[in-house]
Amino acid sequence: MAGKRAAILILALLTLALGQGCTAPTGGGVSQGGTQAPTPNQPPGPGPAAAIYPGPTVTVPPAYNVEIQENRNHNPINPYITVTFRGGEGQIFLKRILAIVVRSDGQVISTPIDRPEIGQIPVGANVTLPGTTGIDRVIVLVTILGKDYKIIDMNDDYNSHP
Repeated sequence: MAGKRAAILILALLTLALGQGCTAPTGGGVSQGGTQAPTPNQPPGPGPAAAIYPGPTVTVPPAYNVEIQENRNHNPINPYITVTFRGGEGQIFLKRILAIVVRSDGQVISTPIDRPEIGQIPVGANVTLPGTTGIDRVIVLVTILGKDYKIIDMNDDYNSHP
């Protein structure tokens, strides 16, 4: 058992020593131990910067089109974001709406609007998610006939609205 621990320790130290040779500073403005700037549409991972990299959206086939409206409350005490279902040709096929807010403080909050067991998601159904007074990323996914579509992925800057 002691031999196995020693072998694991040696392997770990060897890996660490080899890894140290790969951390020399580069001349491209990246400090040692830092990371390169993310490319557009690639969030750098969790944290505030993820909010500024919205990705591509898809166009739902015309027969399944649904309309979603996004609004922001401009009261700095409660800067919430509301996502509202506005109907559309695909309303009868719509199973779920998932609203996601990636806040500028790094928090990710999601709330669904699910189809009731009987009937459809009613026009005007909405969810309210807490925002910030900074730039928050708003993502809306809809599930139509078992397939997910990302129909909204945008930045909502609290300060850009009147």
